[in-house]
Amino acid sequence: MDQVDLLVEILLDKNASVAERDDAAMYLGEYDDDRALAALIKICVDKSEDEFIFANCGQSVASIWVKRNKFNKKIYDEMVPESQWEVYYYINGNKPEWIKEYELQRP
Repeated sequence: MDQVDLLVEILLDKNASVAERDDAAMYLGEYDDDRALAALIKICVDKSEDEFIFANCGQSVASIWVKRNKFNKKIYDEMVPESQWEVYYYINGNKPEWIKEYELQRP
């Protein structure tokens, strides 16, 4: 099991503390990894998740999308507003052309 697997396990573990899950979400954004991205998105679109981890999950998703130079509007539209907010502002600061290209509105 590597670092990404461990962080994904923590992020998805509803028995872990919110602080641990939030830290895992933040650290996963440092990896350009499909496993990290899938786990982060899973949280960002799940309205039943703890609202305190939505922000770091959204920011980490945006970070990976920017690293890959690939935005996914369909997934963005499915995200909870707290995650959308972080994605929007991360993109606005790092890939502002996507705001116009994908016709993103500030959440």
